[in-house]
Amino acid sequence: MTQAGFPLGVSGAGSYWPLALLVAAAVPFKWWWVAVGGGLVCWSLGRYRYRKRPPRFEDVIAFGRLLVVPLTGGMSLANALMMASQEAHPQLRAEVARLLRRSRQQGMAAALAASGGLLGELFRRMAGAHSSGVSPVRAVITHVENLHSQVRTESLSRIRSLPVTLAVPLTLLIVPGFLLVLVGPSVVSRLAEMLSGLIGT
Repeated sequence: MTQAGFPLGVSGAGSYWPLALLVAAAVPFKWWWVAVGGGLVCWSLGRYRYRKRPPRFEDVIAFGRLLVVPLTGGMSLANALMMASQEAHPQLRAEVARLLRRSRQQGMAAALAASGGLLGELFRRMAGAHSSGVSPVRAVITHVENLHSQVRTESLSRIRSLPVTLAVPLTLLIVPGFLLVLVGPSVVSRLAEMLSGLIGT
């Protein structure tokens, strides 16, 4: 999820570790001004990176979960979309704004059915529910669950491929270390004997 345009949760956890290291290093020396300044810099960089990066499926999942809350509370579809878009990725917010403008001319069902972009599939599912008079909450939840399963499957496939990906760098880094530990002492002793022989002669 997001809060005021800043990523939270697992996807945004990487934006906080430099700040945590800076605070941990500054607090023992009472350099509070360094911690505060570094925190502001990290926060600003995190917001800038979040706004500039392209949206991902995780952003659609977060938007769908935000959308479920006002829809479950009985809010109208237009107001729920507007409320959920306030905390969404800027590109998703633009897609919702285009949808709402089109809905004033064509009607909500037609605008949802004709939508494209990253939210297009979600909007088309909602269009089917809206045209049949059914609450779109179930359509949103189903789409979010499908996307979550897809993201989880892709993440697991990347995790399974890590041993193959790391095989080459681990081999390049570990094998020289083993050779240095195993062969290094004998090489050093041989060099020492050679140097002592040369110095002695």
